[in-house]
Amino acid sequence: SSGINAEYGTINFKRKTSVKTISFYVDYKQDESYTPSRISIRVGNNMLDLVEIAKVEIVEPTGWVNVDLDSGKDDCVRTFMLQVAILSNHQNGRDTHLRQVKVFTPALPTPSELNLNFTSPLLAQFRCLK
Repeated sequence: SSGINAEYGTINFKRKTSVKTISFYVDYKQDESYTPSRISIRVGNNMLDLVEIAKVEIVEPTGWVNVDLDSGKDDCVRTFMLQVAILSNHQNGRDTHLRQVKVFTPALPTPSELNLNFTSPLLAQFRCLK
């Protein structure tokens, strides 16, 4: 983009999705003025009700930058839409390079962590998954 407008990346989920962390891969040494310095994370049901839940300032990053999202009562956010806004770049650059973006959901418990204690012989056969 040319000018002072922010650049956006928006993800629409088909159903309400839990999001725990967003990670960005950036490299200040290679990208210099193209590297973001302020990032805003917004969530909502659609474009009209997006709410900012995190704002991150990063200084000359190289590698993965992790942004943990928590809604206050939970360690994740449930949303239909996720928007990443690049508010400014290093050295007042106009364009942005995000080399990779990863969105993580909370880990589900494995069957061994569920502690399935069946008492009847009929159900005990399902204690172990193959």
